Amino acid sequence: MNNKNILSFKDISKKFGSLIALNKISFEVPENSIYGILGANGSGKSTLMRILAGLINSWEGKIEFKDKHVACHSNSIISKFGFLIESPTFYEFLSAKQNLEIFSRISNVDSSQIDSVFNTVNLSNRSQDLVKTYSYGMKQRLGLAQALLHDPEVLILDEPNNGLDPKGIKDMSKLIRQLQKQGKTIFISTHILNEVEDICTHFTVLNKGNNIPTQDLAKISSNHNLFTVEVDNTKDALIRLKNKSFITINEHNSNKITFHSEAPINLNNISDILGKDTSIKQFYKESNLINYFDV
Repeated sequence: MNNKNILSFKDISKKFGSLIALNKISFEVPENSIYGILGANGSGKSTLMRILAGLINSWEGKIEFKDKHVACHSNSIISKFGFLIESPTFYEFLSAKQNLEIFSRISNVDSSQIDSVFNTVNLSNRSQDLVKTYSYGMKQRLGLAQALLHDPEVLILDEPNNGLDPKGIKDMSKLIRQLQKQGKTIFISTHILNEVEDICTHFTVLNKGNNIPTQDLAKISSNHNLFTVEVDNTKDALIRLKNKSFITINEHNSNKITFHSEAPINLNNISDILGKDTSIKQFYKESNLINYFDV
C-alpha cells in the first residue's frame, strides 16, 4: 500500500461554549487506506467529520489535502471529497435515479455517471423504484452512490453502519473494501471495535476530545490473543491458568478472568486447562484494539 499521506490533521480544536469537543487533534491519513476514527458517542468523531465537510466553520488548527491547506483551497479541494454524513435524505416519492438526477443538476455534476454509481453500490436493479420502497440499508447505499457521483478521491463516511441489520453491515463493509481496491481513500468514523478490525487498515482513537497517534492494523500483532472466560468460581481457575507459562492474567473478579495467551486458545483447550470440575459460562476473544481505547 502507498504510504504517502493524503490527509493531515494538525492541532484541530473545537469548543462549544465551555465544552472542549476536540483538543489539538493531530494525525495523518495514508493514501488509499481505510482509516477509522474510533470513539464512543460524544468523543468528538462527528464534530471532526462535520469540520471536514464544512458544516462547522469556526475551529482551530489546520487540515491539509495533499499538502494544500483545505481552508485556503476549499472550492478546488472539496470536490475531491465525497460525503455521507449522518443519514441521507431523499425525495421519497421519486425514484432513486430521479433523486440522483436532481442532485447532479443542483451540484453541477455530470449525470452520465449515474448508471455507473448505481452499479457500484449494487442498486442497478432498483434504480427506477421509489425511494420510499427502500430499506434503511439501501438508502445508505444510495447516499454512498450520491457521494460517488463526482468520482471523489476521498470518501468521508460518518458511522455508515449505524442502524443497519447484519446483512446491511456486511453489504456496506464489502462495498467499502471494493472502493478501496478501486484506489479511493476511505475515512470512516465508528464506535464499534470489531468494525475497525474488520475493514480498516489504519485507525486513531478519540476519547473526550483527545486522540492517539495513527495505528497500522497490519502492525498490530495477530498474536495479540486476549481472552475472557466466565466461570462459577475463579479461585481454582486462576490457579490452573497461572500454572501455564504461556498465559498471563490481565484482570479478574469473582466470576470473570481476562488473560493473554501466547499460544492458540479455543473452547476445547480452555476446558482442558480448567478441568472438568470448572463450569464455563462464557468464553470469548477480546478485541485486539481494546488496549487502545483508553487514550
